[in-house]
Amino acid sequence: MAGRLKPVSQERLAQALAGFTGRLRQLRAQGFSDPALTASFRARARAAKLEYLSRPAFYLARLAERVEDEGGRVHFAGDAAEARQQVVAICARAGVSRLVKGKSMTCEEIELNPALEAVGIQATETDLGEFIIQLAGETPFHILGPALHRTRREIAELFSRHFEPVDPDPKALTALARKVLRERFLQAEAGLTGVNVMACDSGTMALVTNEGNGRFCSTLPRVHIAVMGLEKPVPTLGDLALISTLLPRAAVGWPLSSYVSWLRGAAGRSAGAGPREFHLVIVDNGRSRILASDYREILLCLRCSSCLNHCPIYIAAGGHQYGWVYTGPMGSVLTPLLRGEEGDEDLSQASTLCGVCREKCPMGIDLPGLLLRRRQEARPPLHGLLPRLAAEMLSHRELFQGACRLAAPLLKGLSHLDDKHLPPGPWRGWRRGRRLPPMSGSTLLGALRHSKDRTRG
Repeated sequence: MAGRLKPVSQERLAQALAGFTGRLRQLRAQGFSDPALTASFRARARAAKLEYLSRPAFYLARLAERVEDEGGRVHFAGDAAEARQQVVAICARAGVSRLVKGKSMTCEEIELNPALEAVGIQATETDLGEFIIQLAGETPFHILGPALHRTRREIAELFSRHFEPVDPDPKALTALARKVLRERFLQAEAGLTGVNVMACDSGTMALVTNEGNGRFCSTLPRVHIAVMGLEKPVPTLGDLALISTLLPRAAVGWPLSSYVSWLRGAAGRSAGAGPREFHLVIVDNGRSRILASDYREILLCLRCSSCLNHCPIYIAAGGHQYGWVYTGPMGSVLTPLLRGEEGDEDLSQASTLCGVCREKCPMGIDLPGLLLRRRQEARPPLHGLLPRLAAEMLSHRELFQGACRLAAPLLKGLSHLDDKHLPPGPWRGWRRGRRLPPMSGSTLLGALRHSKDRTRG
């Protein structure tokens, strides 16, 4: 299904990121212009999530009971493989060959689409940004703007290749996407969505979207499957209402999103309109391990993207540089905890520890503190050697001056090398896509001595 586009230049990525995140920062500032309201939202939402996380077994049992009372089925998945198997099994029992999907980072995490395609199920992403990157064979670039790194000309090229010729005009592109997706909605036997938040006391789930595709996925097909991370529920319906309001305010500065759907059970089980079956797949995949650790606070994350939009590292690097589904400060904490793969520990270095992500987080998560703890735990045996050598050099003028004399020609020579001729090691990765500024012809100490000599003369 994928049709590859040319890689995006670093310059254009930087421009797209700066414009997109800058606009989101402005909108968020408007949404949280009242400090007292901001503090109230944060305190109440944080308290609700912490209450759930303090007794997850109790609340999940209550949630499962409520869902089943409404005619739904609850499935618990210990890891990504089990979650994929359960979704595939549900589709097989229901005779599903075509499925439409709402936006879900948890489904990205468990790599659901390849598993569906492997058994012959056509799975179509219906969020416009996700639809674009699915056609391009790419992963999301930003939580709110999965395809923001692609221009309208590239999207027109992609659509023309897959469907029919179309001009690179936003209205024409949107009309073609709507035409294709509405056919898929009407043909699909099952719809799959994520879950933004779910109330344990009533079994009600909330879907918060800007395009309405989540509503189509959850109401048109005869089977609705919702995939939810273990951390998403809250104790009461009032808590759900609070977070349904807080999430769009934190993400785009709006008091309410364009489409907020509250769903409970299988609406069409009594021959009414809506799905005849509702299945809730609750995914652990490492979350219980996080809950029992010093990192449990990261499970408060709403996936609003506030930390991404204010992070100087993310704004400079972009989403694909983080290597997985979760990006920015929250991804630098969450990815190593969920995956536990060698190399992920380097993500904790992708932070200035400036504290803006903690300040802007609607849940008050101490992201800098969690990143610092990750750095300390991931520290290699020789981690302290370089700082000790630097301290020794800076303590002796002769050593410092000698290092400066060596550094100037060395850096000048390295700055003229092409990327393919760079020496191996950290320098090669850092230099990729960057150029050093020209070296100065003199040092600060030399300039001071020259100034003193002139004064004496």
